[in-house]
Amino acid sequence: MSTKPIRNRRLPAEARRAQIVQAVLRVVSEHGVPSATVARIAAAAGVSEGTLYVYFSSREDMLRAALDAIFGDISDLIDSTEGLSAIERLTVTARRHSELAKTEGGGFVTPWVEFIAGGPQVGLREAVAETQNKAFEKMLSIVKQGQSDGTIRTDLDARRLTWQWYTIMWAENVSYLMGLSEYIDAGHSGYSLDLLLRDATGAPPSGA
Repeated sequence: MSTKPIRNRRLPAEARRAQIVQAVLRVVSEHGVPSATVARIAAAAGVSEGTLYVYFSSREDMLRAALDAIFGDISDLIDSTEGLSAIERLTVTARRHSELAKTEGGGFVTPWVEFIAGGPQVGLREAVAETQNKAFEKMLSIVKQGQSDGTIRTDLDARRLTWQWYTIMWAENVSYLMGLSEYIDAGHSGYSLDLLLRDATGAPPSGA
């Protein structure tokens, strides 16, 4: 019996492309961006290296497609809170991020932070920054909506508040990658978020 990988040649082009992108994300999660070689990506996707170039022009093109997929997952996470108040959206998005960070594999968290940690030598610094900026703008719009409807203090700088929120999320990402689960499990990130949002709404501290 042949030991060659079984390849579904009837797989539609978009499905095959998506399959390859998922392979890129797995390789990045396991080996980091610098070591996400074409050979490893092909092996993870179960296709030949030549097949990769049917759907992508280069390794960088594959990595950029993976970044797009990560942004798609981030967008889905944020958009899943539509219909809630601004403070509820900030809270629920953060809580779901915490839950995701604790799951095996970490969802988009692991490959995302690997892209951030990749450094300028991988040639994707601008693409990574663009992905973060797009995600930032989505959260910023929630903060501004809260200020518009009076649920978030209008005297606060909306951009600064959004960056403060992201600082907590980044700390979760880093603690997860370092194996320091206490930051999430013991509620430290949740406590920081609670303080941030209480200040944002003008609510008194717990126990006050």
